[in-house]
Order: sequence, then C-alpha cells, then structure tokens
Amino acid sequence: MTQPIRLRIIVGENDARKLVLPRGLPDSIEELCQTIKTSFGLQQDIRLQYQDADFGNEYLNLSEICEIQDKASLKVIYLQSNATEDYAITQELPQEVQGPAECSIISSGETEPVTSQGSASSTRQWVWPSVFTIPHFKYDAELELEMANTYYKTNATLLKPSPKLKSHILERLAEEIIKFKAYPSDNDLNDVAEALVKTHPCLREQGSFNGCYGWKISLKYKMANLRTKLRGLGCAEVEINSLKNKATDKKSLAALNVKKPKRAEVNYCPQHPKGETDDSLEQERIAMLSEIKKRNNDHIVIEKMEKTFSYRRQEVLQAEPMVADFKSRWPALFNVKEIDREFLRISTLPLLSTFFAELDRYSPRLIEIFSRKGGQAGKKITKIMDAISKDDTIHTRRACVIKSLCTYLNEDSEKLVKAYSDSDFESQRAMEQTVMGVYVILKEGALPDDDPADIGVLIEGVEVLSDLSSIAQACALLFGLIYCLNLSYPSELKCTFEVWQKIFLNLNGQMLSSKAQFLKNKLLE
Repeated sequence: MTQPIRLRIIVGENDARKLVLPRGLPDSIEELCQTIKTSFGLQQDIRLQYQDADFGNEYLNLSEICEIQDKASLKVIYLQSNATEDYAITQELPQEVQGPAECSIISSGETEPVTSQGSASSTRQWVWPSVFTIPHFKYDAELELEMANTYYKTNATLLKPSPKLKSHILERLAEEIIKFKAYPSDNDLNDVAEALVKTHPCLREQGSFNGCYGWKISLKYKMANLRTKLRGLGCAEVEINSLKNKATDKKSLAALNVKKPKRAEVNYCPQHPKGETDDSLEQERIAMLSEIKKRNNDHIVIEKMEKTFSYRRQEVLQAEPMVADFKSRWPALFNVKEIDREFLRISTLPLLSTFFAELDRYSPRLIEIFSRKGGQAGKKITKIMDAISKDDTIHTRRACVIKSLCTYLNEDSEKLVKAYSDSDFESQRAMEQTVMGVYVILKEGALPDDDPADIGVLIEGVEVLSDLSSIAQACALLFGLIYCLNLSYPSELKCTFEVWQKIFLNLNGQMLSSKAQFLKNKLLE
C-alpha cells in the first residue's frame, strides 16, 4: 500500500501550508505543481524549490521528483509574480513610454490571485479551485473512512455512513465551501461531491447515476442551512438577501431579486473590517473627499479606499445608486489605477495587465479567424482591419481586434466604440443619451487616421473617465466599472463582454454560451 506523503508548502511570505498526498508522490514534477495549484487555488504558473541537505538546507530548483521525501519543505516560485508590480511601474511612466510595454506584462491568462496590500481579513483571497480539495475530518471520522476505504478496495463493499458521520462530513465540506463562496452553483456542488467520492471511494452511492448525486443534494441543503445561520449572525453576504432588506413592498418580487455573485466575483459583498461600522466608514469616506484634493497624497487615498471597500460594495448592492450620484460620493474610484485596484479586490485578478496580455496573446489567432469570415460581417471586418495596414501600432491593432470581435459575434461595434465630433452639438446630445460605451472625440476636420482629441467612458450619459491612452484601455476600464458598479452587460453587447470575461480573463470560464464556446474552440484549434 502506498504511504501518504506530507509536505510543507511555502506559498508566500509568512504563508506556509500543509499538503497531504494520500497516494504518495505523483509521477512527475509537472503533476505535483498542478496538484499544489489546485489544492491551494493558485492560478499562476509556478516552479518548485526544495531544501538540499548537501548545501545546508538551502533552497535549490527541483529537477527530479525523487529528491522529495516525506515531511519535506517546498517553496513555490511564481513565474510571473512581478506582473502586477510591473504594471504598476508602467502606469507611472509617461504614456509615450508605456506603449508596447503593456503587451508583454504576463504571457498567460492565469495570474496569481492576490488582494491589494492591506486587504481586510474578511475578504476572500482565492477563486473557486479547478479541482476541489477535500478537507481533513476529525480523527475518529478519518479513521473510520480509512478503514472503510481499505475494506472497499478488497471487498468492493460500500460504507453506509451513520447520521453522525454524514453530518460531520457535510459540515466540514460546507466550512470549506464557504471559504470560496456562499452561493455555490450546481456545478460547484457537483465538483465537491465528485471530489468526495474520489478521495473516499467507500462513500460512493450505489443507487446514484454518478455515484454522488445524493451527496450533492445534501450539500445543497447544508449550504442553505449554513446561510440561514450566517444571516442570523449578520453576515452581509447573505443578510443582503433577507426580505427585510428588500427595498420594495412586493415581497414576492423581492424574493426573486437575489443578490449574489453571477460573474465570478470572489468578494461580492464582504464584511466590514474588524471594529468598523457604517458610521465609522462613512467618516472615512468624508475624510477621503478632502484628502484627494491634496498633492502627493495618493498613499493615504489608497489606504482609505482599501478600508472602505466593504462599505462601498454594500452601498452599490443595496442602494443601487445612479452613476452620477455614486461618482460624487466616491470620486477617488474613477481613475485608471483605482479601477484596477477595485477590480482586484472584487475578483482577485489584475484587470488591465491580464486583459492586455490575453488580448495580445489571442490577437494573431483572432485575426486569422476574422480573415475567414464571409458575408456582410466579413466585409465590415475587412474594413475595420484595414486600419492596421496604415498604422500598425499596438493601440491600433488592439482597437481593430476589439471592434472586429464585436462584428464577428454579430454585434454592432459602434454600440461599444462611438466616434463623435468635438464641434457637433448633436454629438454632445448623443453622448448624454448613451447608456454605456466608449467615446472617441475627433477634432474638427481631422482625418480618420489622426489621433483623437479624447477617449473616455460613458455610463448612464455620464462621462466617468476621460483622457485615456487608447480604445483598448477604455474598453478594459468599462468592463472593470461594470464589476465595480455591479451593472449588467448591455444586451446588444452581451456576447462581446462574455468573451472578455470568460475567455480573456477566465472568470467563470467553464460556463460559456454557444457563441462563446464556438469561438473558444476555434481559438484552441
């Protein structure tokens, strides 16, 4: 029988964790890296170092799996661990210096899930893992399961768990699930149930079509009971869905308006930091209004924005304010860097660096796919892509790919990016009536190839961002603001935004519409 291996995994500074491999070491270093990534929710590519006794237990690069022994210490090295830092540095540079640097910050859509420095302990730091790791149960439960698993391997006899054992298993699984999300989907619960019977095959259900359907249903009820308990304790994430917090007299409609993550938001409605209340955080917000008027005061504003994150999120979700009102209350949010930080707090993913890197990574294949498109859509794409032959800069290429992607998905790119004249009164009126989109202001008499006078973002007719460096940056920030303000995707562009979310940023990338899935299949051919 294979002996289990216990490893000490150093995943970051002051962050060491225990990993138990019940079936011993995998056959290769690559499999071990994948196991570590899935066990701890790491999404970034990694390599490993081990302690070598010949060199005073200094850490050396792991080159052979046989160099690992039981109770060994391994250090995780992130291959793109400086991606976010590099992006922050490029943002400090003049725009003319930044240009091409954006396209090579990271080379993969997978990035280390991190939170901004100083994040409240109540915020989650990890996305839902691609492979759910079953937690350890209490000693007597582990002993009973170990004996039952051994008996199952020899006699193929399944265990009928006692009510006490089953209740304990469900409670431990619910405790582990809540670390990632309070409202797991059916697919999430199915992942957990499958992982349970895979780890403990004695728990398979003989009468179930997949051997674990009953466990999935039990987990569904257990999570509902846990949410009821948390709601009574004042947990903001579930209390927001109690009827007393529904701002309507029609309780039947209110009950249907469930506020929960729908786009892989990790920190959808976080708790306030320890010791903070609505009143104290409102005072922080008021103090921040004066702080943003001072020079060289960014570090204080960033600290206050971090501290008031939970207060701001609960305001967005509960009050659903108009964008103009919200901008007047939180003006510090509406700039490039802070939107990137807010998106990082919500999704644990850096927005701009990931969006640019994935757009650049997929661009060659997308251009090849676009070239094969026929019909009226193909003619429109050809016209859009002609701009690259005249000006093959990184900004032009990105803009052309984004617009062509809209057209390829049978959506109107002018609904996303609209050009206006700086001297046309009708253009001003049209901008004020725009629900959501990117605007490009052209100088009077300017040629189509000339640089625009301004690029910005419109939401509810409000100019929320201006003086942006490129159309691609404006599109990425518009996407980020949808998360920050908890807005719905515009119906006429929902497929384009879905591709950005699920293919470019890999947020809930397992559940795609037929259009998005068809495009993803082509990208991977």
